[in-house]
Parts: sequence; structure tokens; C-alpha cells
Amino acid sequence: MPNNDNKIVELLEKSVKKASVSIEKEMSFRPFLMTLDINGIVKTIENRALSNEESYELLQDSIRGRVMNNDISVALLVTSDMMPSKYIKDNIPVPAIRIHLEDKDQLDKKISARFIYVPYTLHRIKNSIDIFLKVGAPIPVGFPAEYLSKHS
Repeated sequence: MPNNDNKIVELLEKSVKKASVSIEKEMSFRPFLMTLDINGIVKTIENRALSNEESYELLQDSIRGRVMNNDISVALLVTSDMMPSKYIKDNIPVPAIRIHLEDKDQLDKKISARFIYVPYTLHRIKNSIDIFLKVGAPIPVGFPAEYLSKHS
């Protein structure tokens, strides 16, 4: 498969949009997984676990199973989080969409995976019950891949 960079940008945009729409409607979102296989097919996987923690764990299990059974090229595990303290001002908590990104094309690098934190703020529209979400600049934090491997 050719370089995944353009497809990854598209997946990142889709994942932020999906989370944003849910946050604007429900004030939160459920964790979800997006995968790209070696044939370029994108899948979004969700579940009905009662808690976000359980949902996240089930999605982690799903990644491991899909990696063993399929040729997953890219995986994005998306959840709600808070910005790490070293990236915020005045110790004021900032909510974020956290995207755990792994790409097989990056596995030969020491830093082969990323958490991409997308901070956001919610704003109420004047004289309305509607709110909108404003995202900030994404912040990547690199680490070695956890799910994908050269042998998967």
C-alpha cells in the first residue's frame, strides 16, 4: 500500500468531526475505533458498553483481535480525555479529544505511535440553548506502537 499520510489526515479529520458532533449534541462522546486495512477500507467500530472505561477496554481488545485476523494498516482509538498538565496554562483543566494513532508505515521508527490531543471549548450561542464546539491546535505526543507490529 502506498504511503498512508493523506488517508491518515482524512481519518483524523473524520474522527474529530465524529467526536465533535456528539459533544455538541450530548456534551460527551463514546470511545470508538477507526481502522484502515491494506485494501484502503475504513471501518468505524463502536460498542454499547455501560461505561466509557469498559468501552475503551473492549475497543483495545478489538484492535488486538483485528490485528491478528486482518491486515490493519492504521488504527485510531478515540476517547475523551483532559489535556496533559504540561500543555495547559495556569493548571486549568482543558477537555480534549484524544486520538491514539498507530500506522504500520511508522513501525521502523523509535517513536512509531502518537496520542494526538485535540483541546476544545464549548460555547453557548447567545439567546439560544444551542452550543458549539471550538477545537484548538492538536498536540502530538509520541511513543512506541502498542498494538500494531511488523509481524501483524
